[in-house]
Amino acid sequence: MNHVRVASLYSDGRVYHDPGCHYIKNTLPEYRLKQPWYDMEKCGYRPCKCCNSMKFRLEKELDNLQRYSEHRELEFKMIAGELYIKTGISCWKIVYWTDTQDFAIFHRNHKNNPLDFAHPEKESYHRQKDIRSVTSLIDAFKYVYKHDEFRKAEKAANGNLEMSRIDRKYQASARRRQRRQQARQLDYLFREIENGNEEYRKISFC
Repeated sequence: MNHVRVASLYSDGRVYHDPGCHYIKNTLPEYRLKQPWYDMEKCGYRPCKCCNSMKFRLEKELDNLQRYSEHRELEFKMIAGELYIKTGISCWKIVYWTDTQDFAIFHRNHKNNPLDFAHPEKESYHRQKDIRSVTSLIDAFKYVYKHDEFRKAEKAANGNLEMSRIDRKYQASARRRQRRQQARQLDYLFREIENGNEEYRKISFC
């Protein structure tokens, strides 16, 4: 997404807008100030509440998102200013940060219960650590789709990552996940051994 924002040079409100915002469309080009949003704020301007929102961003990209989702069997909906995406295997939440004007990606916590996409806001989520943020919704959708496509390929390959011909970034993430699972399994095994034998518990602190 382009970081350039627009403000009226002769407005007393000192508000800057997305170039597509209807509040700035009637301002003549010669009366427009164009700068990245962070430079606007250094000059004392503040963001427009209308276009600096999830609602505006979604409407701006909606046609592109619908085309992308239709060909990849994704569903999405907005509830209380947050966007939820349902893939074939999981659910995601996209949050728009107004202070940094980008999007954070959250993944539904693993549960045995089936997803209720009628009320995805009631699910619990964790923020994805391998991606800090994205500046457009289509980038968020692409990340979600590629992530879950890899997870499906990983499952089909029985955990054999060399057989999963998806982005290497997701292979690296899966290897880290496997190492964490193995470490948790070892910790659990040692705890069970220590709990069953007092002598083992004593030497475990050596």
